[in-house]
Amino acid sequence: MSSEQPVPEDAQPADVTRRDAPPADAGRSGAPSEARSADHGARVSSMFDGIASRYDLMNLVMTWGQEPRFVRRTVERAQLPDAPVVLDLATGTGDIALEVLRSHYGAQVTGADFAPEMMEVGKARPGGERITWVEADAMDLPFADATFDAVTHGYLLRNVADIPTTLAEQFRVLRPGGRMVALETSPAPDNIVKPFSTAYIKYVVPRLSRLITGDSSAYEYLSESSRGFKTPAEIQALLEDAGFVDVGHETHLFGTLAIHWATKPA
Repeated sequence: MSSEQPVPEDAQPADVTRRDAPPADAGRSGAPSEARSADHGARVSSMFDGIASRYDLMNLVMTWGQEPRFVRRTVERAQLPDAPVVLDLATGTGDIALEVLRSHYGAQVTGADFAPEMMEVGKARPGGERITWVEADAMDLPFADATFDAVTHGYLLRNVADIPTTLAEQFRVLRPGGRMVALETSPAPDNIVKPFSTAYIKYVVPRLSRLITGDSSAYEYLSESSRGFKTPAEIQALLEDAGFVDVGHETHLFGTLAIHWATKPA
């Protein structure tokens, strides 16, 4: 399955990178203790549940109104077949899941998240009744092997305690030839815009969050986790280590957001 597609013009310059690699065994080195993992998950879940009703508005503000376009691009990169069976992880209020339903007739979509209040907001959205909503841990998915044509997620990897285990689970539930696509924040690259983009996410975003949601703690965490997150090249390496091929990414918003894609060998 080819990952080469033309990239649309951006208001900001976008960089596209693609690498093909042979399959490798999925690794779980450096896995945290179960207690630490559970504590991290409970803390993140509680934060997102606390801002569930204003989450979509905050995302729109943070991306200068471009979040819907990034969601559409993420679904385009999934290269879905007719009537696809899709798992959307960290589904939140269902943005990506609903876009799959909108753009692919006959799609069967499961939205999974560990923040139930976020999913309650999604269930009430138009089309929400067409999604199968599941409360689940991305590091221990309650689905059989080779179930889905594609696994999508937005802003998942920076919120899990163990990225290799999370990717191994996605590899497991994908059908051979299935596609993984992820929308993620990235640390600002070293360029002329870095001082401004760093200041924006470090100082402006938490203050906007306080105004919009009444609680800045979740977005202070987001700011810290985004600035300390892995680079797109590091995520590519982790995907290859998990056994994926046709691995690549494209960046947006001056390199502070990336869409990653990869394929499970047929």
